[in-house]
Amino acid sequence: MNGALLRITMFLAVSAFCLSSMPASALADAEIGAVIKARLADKKLSNTILGALAYLEDRQVRPRTGERSCEFDSSDEGDGCKTLLSFNIPFRENLGLPAPKKIKAHNRSGEWASYIHFMPNKLGFKGRAPASVQDSNLFMTAFIAYPLFLFDESALPEPKRHINSILHLAMKNIQSFKREDAYNFWAVLPGCRSDAPRTGPFNIEVTQLEMLAGAYLNPKFEKIFALLARGQQTPPKYWLERCLNLKENKTGADALFNIPNDADDTSTAVSFQLMYNARFPASDVKPDFAALEKISQFRDVDREREDGRDGWKGKGTGAYLTWMKDESQPVFDRPEIGVVPLGVNNVDVVVNSNVLFAMALTGRKDLPGYQDCVNLILKAAEKHAWPEAGLYYPQNMIFPYTASRAYRDGSAREPEMKAAMQRIMRDLIVAQKDWGEKNPTRRGAFPGGDDKSDHLASALAVTTLVNIGRQNAVEAGLLKEYDQAVFSGVQYLLNQAIWDKPKNPETVGKFKTPGDKCATWLSGLFFAASFWDLAHWRSQAFTVAMVLEALTKYALAYDCDDVPACYRKLKLN
Repeated sequence: MNGALLRITMFLAVSAFCLSSMPASALADAEIGAVIKARLADKKLSNTILGALAYLEDRQVRPRTGERSCEFDSSDEGDGCKTLLSFNIPFRENLGLPAPKKIKAHNRSGEWASYIHFMPNKLGFKGRAPASVQDSNLFMTAFIAYPLFLFDESALPEPKRHINSILHLAMKNIQSFKREDAYNFWAVLPGCRSDAPRTGPFNIEVTQLEMLAGAYLNPKFEKIFALLARGQQTPPKYWLERCLNLKENKTGADALFNIPNDADDTSTAVSFQLMYNARFPASDVKPDFAALEKISQFRDVDREREDGRDGWKGKGTGAYLTWMKDESQPVFDRPEIGVVPLGVNNVDVVVNSNVLFAMALTGRKDLPGYQDCVNLILKAAEKHAWPEAGLYYPQNMIFPYTASRAYRDGSAREPEMKAAMQRIMRDLIVAQKDWGEKNPTRRGAFPGGDDKSDHLASALAVTTLVNIGRQNAVEAGLLKEYDQAVFSGVQYLLNQAIWDKPKNPETVGKFKTPGDKCATWLSGLFFAASFWDLAHWRSQAFTVAMVLEALTKYALAYDCDDVPACYRKLKLN
C-alpha cells in the first residue's frame, strides 16, 4: 500500500465513522463530514499526522535488536543499550556522544526520553543546558501516549496495530510507578544512605547530589555559587542543611529527590487507566479508584502553614494539595513514603486541572473538593494567574491546555468551567496576535513564557482552542478571531515540522510517510523543579505528542462541536 492510498483509505474511514456517530444536537452530520473531508484532503496535514505517529513509534523505549542509543533502546532488557551522553549546541539538541565505560544509562520500556537541564537559563542556550540528563518518569509517558487514543486500528490485522503495541508498553510503564497506595513521579529505588526505599531519577547518583550539596554549603565555594545563583530561583541553604543533617534526617542525601506520591501523577495514571480499559476492555488493567479517592484526603483546608508561592489563591480554598503526605507530621518521618520538599505542601493550579480531569472522566464529581477545584480554576483564569499559579509548570500554555482538557475531554462542564474557557480563549487570541506582531516570522505561533521556543506552546494553545470550541466563540462574539487563531496555529505547526529519517530500521514502512520519514518539532519546556531555575524538563517526544493531538483533533473537526475526546477517532486502514 503506497502513501497516497493510505491517505485515501484513512479519509474514507474517518468520514464514514463521523457521519454515522454525530449527535443530532451538534452540527448536522453532513456539515461535520464535509469539514473533515476538506481537512483530510490536505496532504500536508494528513502526512504530518502520520509522520508524528512514526516518530513516537520510532522513539519509544523498548528492547531492540543490538545495542542502540539509550534514548530509545531499553537498558535492562534484551541486548541492553549504548550509553550516550546528551549534549546540546545552538542548532542541535540531544547530541548523543559515547559515555565513559563506568557510566551506564538506565531507562524503562514503554517511556519516551525526557531530559533534565540544570540551570539552563544561566548556563544554556535558549533554555537548553550544554549537557542534560535522560530521565524516566510517569508523567511524560502518560501525556505522550494520551493522543494515541484518538486513533482506531480495528480495521487493521493484529500485526499492523502499531499504536496498540505502543499503548500496551506505555500502560505497563505507568503501572510501574505505583508506590504503596498511589503513584509517584519517579520510580521507587533502593535507599543509598539508609535502608529506607526512595524515589529519584535513574541517572543521577545520590553520591553526586551529596557532593554538590556539600560544596554549595561550603563557605570556601560561596562566591562561586553566589555567582551562579545570581538572579536565579534556587533552593534555600537551610533545606539542604536539614536534609544532610543525619541527626534530624537519618536518610541523608536520599531525601533530596525522595518525593512523596502526588495528586498530579496519581490522577494522570488513573485517567490513563480508564481510557486504556475502555480501549482494551479484556485487559486486566482497571482504573485505580482507591488511589483517586485518596487525593481528596489532602486539601487546602485549615492549614497552619503556607508555601508562599501560591499566595494568589488565598487561604482555605478547599482545592487539592500537591503532595499526598501529611505536612503536619515531622518532615523526615516515614521516609519510605517520601519527604515533602521544603517541608510544606502547596496548591498548584495545573495539578488541580489534572485532578479535575480524572475525577470528571471517571464520574467521581462527588468527591470532596471537586467544586472547590472548579472554583480555583475559574479564579486562576479570571486573575490570569498563570503560569505562576502552576508552581511546577513554567510553560505558559500548560494551564490552558490542562484546564481545557478537563472541560472538554473529561466533561467537567460546570458553568464556572465554561466561564473559565471563554476567558482563556480571549487571552489566547490576544497572546497569539501580540506574539505575531513582535515576531513577524512566527505569525500563528503562541508564546511559551519561560520557554523561549514556541513549538510546544503553539501545540498546547491550538489544542486548547479546539477543546474550547466554536460555540463558546460564538457566545463570546469572537467567532472570526477564533477561526483565524485556530487555522493560523495549525498552519504554523505544519510549516515548522522537521522531517528526518527514523533511527530504527523497523520503523520504516509502518505508517507510509513521505520518504518513510518521521516528523518532529523542537523540544519545549514542560516541567520544572520547585525552584524553576534549578532544573527544567524538556522532551522532543512530548512536543511531537502535543502537536499530534492538536492536528488530529483539528482534522476530526473537534472545534466544530462539543463532543468529548475519542467520540470521533481517526480510523487507520
